[in-house]
Amino acid sequence: MRALADATLVRSAGELWRQATTARFLEAVGEGTLPVEAFNRWLVQDYHFADALTSYQAIALAKTPRALRQPLLDGLVALEAEMKMFKAQAQQRGLNLRGPVHHVCRHYADFLIRTVYSEPYAVLLATLFGVEASYLAAWSRLKPAGPYAEFIERWSGEGFQEYVESLRVLAESNPHADSQRYFNEVLIHERDFWRMTWEG
Repeated sequence: MRALADATLVRSAGELWRQATTARFLEAVGEGTLPVEAFNRWLVQDYHFADALTSYQAIALAKTPRALRQPLLDGLVALEAEMKMFKAQAQQRGLNLRGPVHHVCRHYADFLIRTVYSEPYAVLLATLFGVEASYLAAWSRLKPAGPYAEFIERWSGEGFQEYVESLRVLAESNPHADSQRYFNEVLIHERDFWRMTWEG
């Protein structure tokens, strides 16, 4: 499996890639010092984001040629399992998943929905690769230990790595003139999302 840093879209993103994959929130997760309120804020907002991403992938799947669809199908199955995990975690922690969506999360979700309806499938593949690759890179910087080990393992494990690699292959095999621009915009939203989870 190729290193993410070798992916064409990642290399061309420059400093945005670092900004999207490193954050004080993540450092605190790795240190085991993340305040409970910050974790709860992340969990609720990431649930809302994952819900929007599910819609994005369902529409992207319909717009993508049949021969390229398998990774998107696999991703939808994994997202459904993730939504169930979020619900279980929220129930354990007494959190209301019907609470307000933070404006940073809303902007990110709106960007995805606008993109999936308006752009061709090649741009959608690059955008999705940006979402999942930056998430993998962010969590993979952490050692799966401490109170948040299960979450680190979930988004840095072999299964997720293989999924992201399949998205890289799709994105790089189906280039588009606008792919880098949308990939970079994903990274800006990822950077802002991490800041929101830490700062509130």
